[in-house]
Amino acid sequence: MKVKLTTKDLISAGAFGAIYLVLLTVLSSVLTVVPVLFLATPLIAGVILGTVYMLYAAKVPRTGAILILAILVGAITSMATFYPLVVAVIWGVIAEIIAARGQRTAGALAAGYCVFNLTSMGPFFALILAKDAFLESCSGYYGEEYIAALDKLTPSWIVLVLIALALAGGLLGGLFGKRILKKHFAKAG
Repeated sequence: MKVKLTTKDLISAGAFGAIYLVLLTVLSSVLTVVPVLFLATPLIAGVILGTVYMLYAAKVPRTGAILILAILVGAITSMATFYPLVVAVIWGVIAEIIAARGQRTAGALAAGYCVFNLTSMGPFFALILAKDAFLESCSGYYGEEYIAALDKLTPSWIVLVLIALALAGGLLGGLFGKRILKKHFAKAG
C-alpha cells in the first residue's frame, strides 16, 4: 500500500468528505428540533454515516485520509470554539493508528470508525463547557420551552452518556458499513 496521498486520492477524499459532511449537517439540523433527538445525534449519525466512512476509507486507502476527514468534521463543528477541531484531530489520529495497525482491513476500519465517531461530539462541547451561554444562544431559535427541556436533560454527567452513545453509534455504523463493503464492494475490488 502506498503511503503518500495522490491528487486522485485527494479528489476522492473531497468527494466522500463532502457527502459525509452534508449528511452530518442534515442529520444534526433535523435532530436538533427535538431535545432528546439532539442528544441522540452521536448515536443516530454514527449508525447512518458508518457506511459513508467505510466507503471513504476503502476508496482512499492511504495514511492521512482518515485524519483529513476528521479535520473537516472538526472544522464544520467548530463554529463557536476551536475545541471541537482539536478533539476531532485527536480522534482522527487515533482512528488512523487503529486502521494502520490492522493493515486497513474492513475490521480495522470499523474499529477505527468506532473512535472516529467521537468527532460528532463537537457541538456538545459548548453545551458541556458553557451550558448557560449555549442555552441562551439557543433560546432565540428554539424558544424557552425547548431550552427548559434541554436544560433538564443535560446534567453535568451527560457527557458520559454522550460518549457512550457516540461509541455505540460508531460500533453499529462501522459494523453495518463493514457488512455493506463485504457484500457489495468486495467483488468489485
